Amino acid sequence: MSSGQLAQRCHALLIIAYQLILALVLFFAGPVLLLKKKVRPGLAQKFGSVPREIRQQNFNDCIWIHAVSVGEFNAALPLIKKLRETHPAVPLVVSTTTATGQSLARERAVGENLADACFYFPFDLSFCFEPWLKAIAPRCFVTIETEIWPAFISRCRKKSIPVIAINARISPRSFERYSRVKYFFRRVFESFTAIGAQSESERERFTALGAHPGAISVIGNIKMDGLKAIAPEEIEALREKLGLTPDDFVVVAGSTHESEESLVLDACRALTELDSQPGRVRLIIAPRHPERFERAASIIESRGLSLRRYSKNESFSPDAGAGEVYLLDGLGQLSRYYCLASAAFVGGTFVPVGGHNVAEPYAYSVPVCCGPGLSKTRDIAQSLTDRGALLVCQNGAELEKALVMLYTDEEKRAAIGCLGAAWLKENQGAVDRALSLIDAHLEDRSTAEPRPLAARKTK
Repeated sequence: MSSGQLAQRCHALLIIAYQLILALVLFFAGPVLLLKKKVRPGLAQKFGSVPREIRQQNFNDCIWIHAVSVGEFNAALPLIKKLRETHPAVPLVVSTTTATGQSLARERAVGENLADACFYFPFDLSFCFEPWLKAIAPRCFVTIETEIWPAFISRCRKKSIPVIAINARISPRSFERYSRVKYFFRRVFESFTAIGAQSESERERFTALGAHPGAISVIGNIKMDGLKAIAPEEIEALREKLGLTPDDFVVVAGSTHESEESLVLDACRALTELDSQPGRVRLIIAPRHPERFERAASIIESRGLSLRRYSKNESFSPDAGAGEVYLLDGLGQLSRYYCLASAAFVGGTFVPVGGHNVAEPYAYSVPVCCGPGLSKTRDIAQSLTDRGALLVCQNGAELEKALVMLYTDEEKRAAIGCLGAAWLKENQGAVDRALSLIDAHLEDRSTAEPRPLAARKTK
């Protein structure tokens, strides 16, 4: 037996061991999964149950796009639109992991005829994903931002199904974790047919973990391509709907997590104390996760503030002054509401989750404040900071200081917004590069043929 064959045999045994461990975890965690409202949706599909309506349709040779949740789906949407435009005869299906991602994908992808079906991604066990591979027989599998499922990816490799990662990135924490078991994951990363990395530093991480250097290209971040301003008449209609005037200073706090609402409320209270007309300051808060909508509402009301809600079709009251806060408790709305902002705060940056898309408000030339937790968007954040277009605050006091500066210095506010908008324009175009990467592997399945797995080097 050659060293290459031995490496393949060892990897196959490791995949079996991995699946046995995962099966045991799911067996013992099963009762908990059934009780958890957040996890329960889609369990049947995750365990390999393919709905009849999907089995009865012919999805053979489809393009399968996987987006974990809302953020990944929003990033994938411009690419999905492009694929539909350029390959109208090819079936296109979308999978997600979370219920919120599934809801949005059904509304935007299937509901707008951009995709032919939408379902939950199966667990990484052969008996869970094989029914799906058999039912839809994908021409290629495209994962957004690199969710790594070793057994599934290895099976695609054996079936000569191209596996393509778009908007690919690896967080420092994930890189460290994969590096600890590099022998196992090296062969998983070798199985990717193509990797469209967000940046040069991401390319280096993938290479270090074992991905074939020739399979990796830097395409940029497709999230930037999806950041388009809505029409001026739509902006004006939305402004009127919420009861806002051109004189209002509107702070939009997007993708907030626990504790971040309080930080923003404190900072905005400081703004109201600066002006003889405190009613000019308006605050819109959009929690990241729907399950926190009620929690955010209670935080607002606990401060004696009047709560206005998107879900109730409410607006700001003309005579309420600064005592009102608008809660954007709806999915997929935040990007539109940034058009109302004079200044924005992007959440997930004062809590250990790595931050969210700090570039999103720049579609409307809105200056952005955030906390220091930016590990998931480090390259974008660093580039914007170097440009002078991002205000990174270390604590609540610095956030308050930044918002006060933006409130009192209109010229500086406009300048920062323009710098961010210019940066955004320069960094768009990744969707076209991603499309070219996918197209290169659609016609010829031979590009997905496994490369020989390298034997482990001995000292």
